[in-house]
Amino acid sequence: MKTRVVLIVAALCAALLAAGTVQAAPVTADTASPFTGAGVFIDNIGNFPGPFALADELQRDHFTWVAFHVHNGTRVTYPLNQQWIDIMRAHGLQVGLWGWEDSSPWLAAQLAAFQVRLAGADFYIADAEYDYERERHTANWLNSRIFATTFRRWEPNLPAAVTTFGSAKPPWVLPIDFAAWRDNGFDLLPQAYYNQFPKDDRPDMTVAHAKRANWPIDRVHPVIGVYHHYPAANYIPLLEQAGTTGYSVFLADQATAADFDALSVLNAG
Repeated sequence: MKTRVVLIVAALCAALLAAGTVQAAPVTADTASPFTGAGVFIDNIGNFPGPFALADELQRDHFTWVAFHVHNGTRVTYPLNQQWIDIMRAHGLQVGLWGWEDSSPWLAAQLAAFQVRLAGADFYIADAEYDYERERHTANWLNSRIFATTFRRWEPNLPAAVTTFGSAKPPWVLPIDFAAWRDNGFDLLPQAYYNQFPKDDRPDMTVAHAKRANWPIDRVHPVIGVYHHYPAANYIPLLEQAGTTGYSVFLADQATAADFDALSVLNAG
């Protein structure tokens, strides 16, 4: 039964994409990457009283994009909310989507592309973690290429990025097919969760790891962990030393107005 449902959903996504029943946001060759600005990940809009206070804060503190959590693998997590999309855009923010990717990359990529078109999203972020690490007796290594190439079949020009674990101990590189993402036009958003993993995920460590994995520095944009009541202000000197352009906050649901205000010193320029 599960296999039958997966095939039906896959066919539906493919049919709707091919039919062009929904339109993607227009992307031109000279469109700047959104990831060179300051962004925030949003998990569940139900954690907020509404979009207005957050939109006001982000605009005031010179953030440039937001990404809404829309799916986990082949399962839709939260429905799109047009009011939130409209309010964020009215405040000058680009609107993107993000999804946690599971071991069904072919179907998840089609679902992601379908949701992008449904929302008219400006970009997409794939969260590829455990199911994309090479393990014995699995096809995990192949998942990166399957997802990236399938997504690009439907969205060849949309700005996109992959976010994953921040670093491995030198001189090692995480066992993920980074080249598959890079060759398909995805930027890298390494998870610099210094608040939770201070020994490994300091922003400069994640950048050093990205370089070992052959990422150009201009396509690397750390994601800082602002959750568990960790002050975002602690990241300011670390980001200044990282040598990258653009960063994002995980997670807006747990960040405070004080966190966004503190980070504004990085954004004003």
